[in-house]
Amino acid sequence: WMPPASAARPAFQPPEKTGKTKPASAPAVAGWPFDAAKAQQMQGANSEMKLELAPGISLRLRKVPAGSFAMGSAAGAADEQPVRAVEIKKAFWMAEAEITNEQFNLFNPAHDSRAIDQQWKDHVFPGYPANGPGMPVIRVSWNEAVAYCQWLSEKSGRKVSLPSEAQWEWACRAGSAAPFSFGTTGFEKHANMADASIARLAVQGVDPQPIGENKRSPLNDFVPRDASFDDGQLVPEGTARYLPNAWGLHDLHGNVAEWTSSDYDRATKVVRGGSWRDRPLRATSSFRLGYAPYQPVYTVGFRVVVEED
Repeated sequence: WMPPASAARPAFQPPEKTGKTKPASAPAVAGWPFDAAKAQQMQGANSEMKLELAPGISLRLRKVPAGSFAMGSAAGAADEQPVRAVEIKKAFWMAEAEITNEQFNLFNPAHDSRAIDQQWKDHVFPGYPANGPGMPVIRVSWNEAVAYCQWLSEKSGRKVSLPSEAQWEWACRAGSAAPFSFGTTGFEKHANMADASIARLAVQGVDPQPIGENKRSPLNDFVPRDASFDDGQLVPEGTARYLPNAWGLHDLHGNVAEWTSSDYDRATKVVRGGSWRDRPLRATSSFRLGYAPYQPVYTVGFRVVVEED
């Protein structure tokens, strides 16, 4: 059965041209931005703290001072705008790096970060391991990350939580108004992101090995990357393996993305920082994603903050 033929279509009417809306410029914030020397001066002495989790297992934190900054990016995506002045009224302590499998397994011994899948159909292995004790924990939901913070609060007697989105960006920037706390070059020294090494996801053979460059094709090598640099790692093989920012914090760009305590919308929570599978443009200080709080994600982990006494 076919419906009756419709009348002739009307001629196409192009929409009226409209000018592009120019993003609002960043507001002026007194004392912002500032350099690494100023950041370290603000941080002051006695900037390190350690929480003992178990014999031989501890969590290192760095002091992040109070201050004001311009949050967001006028050059970023729509959800990074408008840039606004934000005040962090109280200093806090932030974990130097993401929570590891070893640290998380003290709370939940049954958790398994498993492996990162390789791009080949016939496997005798599950992929690249992601569950080593020193690797950042992944496939942990926001709800589980919050439960870990509650457990650690009871264990340590301190108020432990996920950072708010504002706390996370302030800590990540460490005084820098640029997209990255370290500037615009030197990715390979500062972060594990999607670079030339991402090609090692494409493998072949029963005992899968990376495909040679001359044999790669869009069928087996399709992850977007910035091949202009090579940070030496594919999946996160650990934490704090790259240079820290001015406040001594590692891996805020790349490695694994990180849950925050903030809402992205009424149904999702904000994730920040990008991961090993993200290009630099998705791992800036202001880039945002939203995931459901019950959702475990293979590129997302978390770090904690502790309130200043």
